[in-house]
This record gives sequence, structure tokens and C-alpha cells, in this order.
Amino acid sequence: MGTPRPSTSSSRSSTSSSYSYTPDHEKDFLPNLIAKYGSSTSTAWLEDRYAIWRSPDHQQSNPRVQGYLPRGKFYFAWGPPICRDDPDIRHSVAKEFVEWATKTKKRRVAYCVVDTEFAELLGKEFEWSVLSCVREDVLHPDIKKLEEKEVRHNIRRADRAHVKYDEIKLKAPSYAPPEDVKHEIEAGLDRWKANRHGTQIAAAGLHPWLDAQHRRYFLARDEHKKIVAICILAQIAHDSYQIKHAVTFPDAPGGTSEGLLGHIIREMQFEGCNALTFGASATSEINPEYNLGGWKIRMLGKAYKKIVARYGLANRGQFRAKFGTEDEPLHIAYPPNSFGWSGLVAMMKLMKV
Repeated sequence: MGTPRPSTSSSRSSTSSSYSYTPDHEKDFLPNLIAKYGSSTSTAWLEDRYAIWRSPDHQQSNPRVQGYLPRGKFYFAWGPPICRDDPDIRHSVAKEFVEWATKTKKRRVAYCVVDTEFAELLGKEFEWSVLSCVREDVLHPDIKKLEEKEVRHNIRRADRAHVKYDEIKLKAPSYAPPEDVKHEIEAGLDRWKANRHGTQIAAAGLHPWLDAQHRRYFLARDEHKKIVAICILAQIAHDSYQIKHAVTFPDAPGGTSEGLLGHIIREMQFEGCNALTFGASATSEINPEYNLGGWKIRMLGKAYKKIVARYGLANRGQFRAKFGTEDEPLHIAYPPNSFGWSGLVAMMKLMKV
């Protein structure tokens, strides 16, 4: 195994293991990899609260990268690793990351919001416990997705209010929006945040200009050309985009949310986009899948239901379903008897934004 790369991060590294590696928050190498190889979950890794592990064997042409959230005794690996789409390589990278985290860093590892293929690898080959309590809401623009009566009604409402839609094109090398547009968007986002109430739980914060090179910015404007909504798409693998942020400002005419998303779906259809994903949303209950059973999982299921009800975590999926999204299950995996209530609480605390 190669020599671990140096890092100027303040994190400490261990030299007692072949897995010695310094996790860092220096992520200049990461955006291009996410756009080429990443999933909707890996777009969150660019935020400061996510740490990044790179194998000593990592190369830009042959990536071996894992983003994770540290919390107490846990490392929550967020999504599958970024690597070549080969089962043997995914197995190798996951094994290397887990050994580094458990043996060198003495942490417990849980893989969160991973796809079904990767969850099967962890459940069958690692013999980990696997459950599903999250889904990814995906739509394919080549199939008409605006047939729901409420969606059509709201799009017509926005049309009657003379809402118009456009995309701002950010140019190299700065990929910066015009200052007046930036100020207007940020002021609208501030009004939107001021109107939210209670604790918010999400895997990603609101950072509109993060990795602008690989983002697309669609706007809705009212009849006075005032910006009343924004939808930001993040480029990911397989000619797809994640709907990273879709925010309708408090003073927007009725139907603006549906109108803007409908416009984007039509644009993606015209461009031949493979898929649009809203990202992950919670399901109403836990579904045990591998190496789970007994009273512990029943207790965990009851605790999860209470959290979902308290924070309304399933509500996002209900809105997205109006656009004809397809539910693709996502999974949580962990070594047997290593997660439980303390792990669930730790994860939810991390998600409070």
C-alpha cells in the first residue's frame, strides 16, 4: 500500500498502521469526482461538517474516497464511497475505510443512505445488520411527470400570475453570479429561513454558491421581474442531476414551486437528462433487511417512528410524489450490536440544522 499523502489539516494521523491517513477538510480535488462518479448523497461532502477519507491508493483517475460525519464514538459514512462502479472495487474501498476507522481511529462505523447494491454487499459479505428507513425520490424526465391534478392546477395559478422562469449561466473562471442577482437571491433565502419554525433535520445545509462550477441555477420571477424562487441542480454521475435546493420565497405567487419544477423537468427532458433526484427522504417506519431481529430492532423502530412524527420527516416525500417520483430504497448498515438507540440519537443530532 502506498505512502499516505500529507495534509495540512489539523486532524491528527496515526503512523502505527498501514491505514494511517489524515482525514481533512481540504476538498479542492472533490467537486470533479462528485460530478463524474458521485451520487446525491456525496454532494453533501463539500460542506465543512463532513470529513473526507482518501485511501493512500487514491488517484483522480481511480478514486477511492469516503465522506463521513464524525460524532462521538461514531463515524457515519454518508453514502457509498466514490470509486469506480465495480463490486470488487467497492468492496475493497469499504473494507479499507472500515479498517482505518475501527482499528486506527477506534470508532464505530455506520454506513448511511447507501444504495441497494452496496447494502447487499455490507449485509452479505461483511455480515452487517442492514435496515431501510430512507428512500431516494427519483424521476426520469423522458417520461411525462406533470399529470397530477394538483400540480397542473398550481402551474396554471403561476401562469395566471405571470410568473416566468429562466436560468442564470455562471461563467469560468469565477462562476460567480452578478452581484445584484446574488444579493436578491440571498435576501430571499434569508426571508425564507426567517419564516421556518422549529428544529430542521437535513443531511445538507443551505449553501447556494458551493461548487458553483457544477451547479445550475433556475429562477422564478414575478410579473415585476422580482426573483421569487430558486432551484439549484448539482451535477452527479450517469448524466443526472440532484435537485440540491428548491426554495420558494415567502412573497411568491401561488403555484410558483410547481411551476418552477415543472419548467426544470421540461428543460431536462429537452436536454436528454437521464434522471433528476430530489435526494433522500424518510419513510414512515424501519424495514429490517439483513441480520436483524428481536426486541432491539422493535425498540429502534418505535423510537424512529416518534422522531419521524415529531419532525415531519416524511412530508418531503409526499410533496415530491406529486411529480411522479419513483421510490428507490436507501439503507443504513452497521456491524451487529454496534448502533442501536445511541447511534440513532447521535445521527439525528448531527442532522439538526
